Amino acid sequence: MKSIIALLCLFSISLSAQSYFSISGEILDQRNQRLELSEVNLLGDQNQIIKSIVSQDGTFEFKNIDANTSYHIQVVNHSQLQNEPSFTLNADYRIKIIFNSHITELEELKIVKNRNSVKTENGNLNIDIANSALSKVANPTDLLSRLPFVRIDPNGENLSFVGKGVPLLYIDNQRVDFSVINTLSVDDIKSIELIRNPSIKYEAEGKAVIKINLKKSKKDGQKLILTETGVFQKKYSNYFSGNYQAKKNKTEWKLNASYNQINHWESNGFDYEIDTKAIASDYIIKSITKRPQLIFGANFYQELGKEGDYISLAINSNMRPDKGNNTTVTNYSESTINTNVQTLNIQDRNRTTVNAIFNFNKNLPKLNANIFTGFQYKRETDHVNYNFYDNKDFSGYEFSQSRDQLYSGNVYSGRIDIEKKFSDLFKAELGGSFNSAETFTDNTTQFGSTKEPERLEYFFRESNAATYANLDFNMEKFALKTGVRMENTIAKGENKETEADNITRNYTDWFPSFQLSFEPNEHFNYSLDYRKSISRPNYGDLASGGLYGSPYIEYRGNPLLLPSYTNTFTLSAKLKKWSVTASFYESKNPMGYTLVFDEAKNISTFKIVNFDKEIGGNLGVDYELILKKLKSQNNLSLNYDKIEDAMAISRKSTPYLYFSTNNSYSLRKYLSILLDASYISNRTEGIFEYNSMCLVNMGVNANLGQFDFTVRYNDIFKQMDYIQKLTYKKISSTGTFYGNTPTISLTVKYNLGKISKSNYKEKEVNENANRL
Repeated sequence: MKSIIALLCLFSISLSAQSYFSISGEILDQRNQRLELSEVNLLGDQNQIIKSIVSQDGTFEFKNIDANTSYHIQVVNHSQLQNEPSFTLNADYRIKIIFNSHITELEELKIVKNRNSVKTENGNLNIDIANSALSKVANPTDLLSRLPFVRIDPNGENLSFVGKGVPLLYIDNQRVDFSVINTLSVDDIKSIELIRNPSIKYEAEGKAVIKINLKKSKKDGQKLILTETGVFQKKYSNYFSGNYQAKKNKTEWKLNASYNQINHWESNGFDYEIDTKAIASDYIIKSITKRPQLIFGANFYQELGKEGDYISLAINSNMRPDKGNNTTVTNYSESTINTNVQTLNIQDRNRTTVNAIFNFNKNLPKLNANIFTGFQYKRETDHVNYNFYDNKDFSGYEFSQSRDQLYSGNVYSGRIDIEKKFSDLFKAELGGSFNSAETFTDNTTQFGSTKEPERLEYFFRESNAATYANLDFNMEKFALKTGVRMENTIAKGENKETEADNITRNYTDWFPSFQLSFEPNEHFNYSLDYRKSISRPNYGDLASGGLYGSPYIEYRGNPLLLPSYTNTFTLSAKLKKWSVTASFYESKNPMGYTLVFDEAKNISTFKIVNFDKEIGGNLGVDYELILKKLKSQNNLSLNYDKIEDAMAISRKSTPYLYFSTNNSYSLRKYLSILLDASYISNRTEGIFEYNSMCLVNMGVNANLGQFDFTVRYNDIFKQMDYIQKLTYKKISSTGTFYGNTPTISLTVKYNLGKISKSNYKEKEVNENANRL
């Protein structure tokens, strides 16, 4: 660490001898009044954008600009553009611009240059999607899988962030869960931010944020995008979607619908031993089901009078029936008696999600302030019928049991955010939120024998009220951002069958955060961050009832789960094209999956539990290479994680490497080749051991008129199998989660009509809705 600090100091000293100046000015209309809300671009001698800001009050300033170079100012206001004469910067430069409103209106502006597609700031990555070959991939899940540090699980339905666990997902200012991501069109995505040091405005949940920024504009028009994707995995699936967008004056509509015929394949297996019971077993469970998806969404956005005032309404639903067979093959040994069991599970499942959001935003220019308020409602239901048949020692299938399970949840929430700018140096943010959640689990198990049926009725209620304050100080080269959030949570769980699962909790938490940064010029930046965060269990994991795997294994929820708390320190430096990040974290009550032996039922259960403690850190380097037609983004990190628990056998933790590379090569204007790969080495994280994985993907993009074609071949070397080893409460287990790869996909996208940009804005009111 001392050598790193010394290196940073040497860079800083070397910079002090260089010359940097500022460029500032004001923009006036033809009546000599300051022009409100315009975009100001600083362009270099090759017409490349050096910096860009949005001027709210007709003034602008660019700081720490390289001297002895030719620049010119460009102003864009209401789709009209004006270029100022060029100048050479050899001292602080100030200009007064008279904007001519009679300049010809632009239909579209394109500045073509092979520019950096990844920007780094304070250890965070901002990846340009719209102007790169990534805009042509088949779907958002495929897009996310190609980003550094992002790992999609073998099932393809969840993701994690290397060294950070499960990240928060945002679309603009709207927090969403992973199932919502695939309702997007990749064509609508402008950029994706990988925020490794999220501020308090992203709530206290999670250690990292993935934020998807959508394209925005002021042009009227209509646009329809039809997308057809065929995916060849172990089973064939087909995805068809339509996205329609229309804007007229200050009103905008968005409608989307998808019909996906998914033939789902999923498999995992465990080998485990229980020494105290002389039990040894191995099983493999495989699920093959048909999952047709019906997705509908409607969005309405209306500007109100003054710039910045608007209301928006969004309603979307996702209906996901899931029918098919799950099969389990189990080899079970107890006290030298060996048994083979084949279990057939006939599944009939229906899942539905409905989400509605209302936003209102009011801009107060005289007070230099903004007020946002919103309300949200989300409902999710999951009704499933299982019929289980066991074939013991090849004697033939016999009915074992049936389970009728109903899970439903409702979340109501609201929030208010107030932002006040006192000067260019000081800004304050205040706000509050509340949410109320109710979930109900109703499970009935009917046995094939004369045994009485088992019943589970579990009610869970949780309310959360929060307030926060943020202060933002910006000086010439230094910036300080500090904030604190207070949350009070009241939770109550009631099991009508057994009081052992009943819980009552009332707790108040404080979540401070701060960031101190130093930016001597635009090429170098140093920052120190601290943040306290919380990770809460999903409502369904608290009481989802049991899923029968075989006579010896079940999958269950855990009503006694506690939230986990994490303190994270991060030091980051931007050194021209290089970005270096070092971080350390410590967590209390981390959550993870494991096998636990149920003494009462004499079976093993697979569920989420709280461990005692987790510590870890990483040292990473990010670098982007641009060479003519080649773009290559590379990320390398050395990581260390250790999970401890009194009930588990802990091994010596080992550091591990993570590397990712994302490359695109343009053969022609309409044709490009993609190659990306990631590697993570073998690792021991205290009580867990994991295997190494090397994923390599290839693709080709082609654009012909209104059509886009994409061919992808993912996981060429079949490395998607994920292996986990653990000894917990005297059960030694090795679990393998098999990947549904390799994957070949063909996407055809048809673009009809045009809206250059979109004004649509929407904020997530409930930050915990994804816990359903």
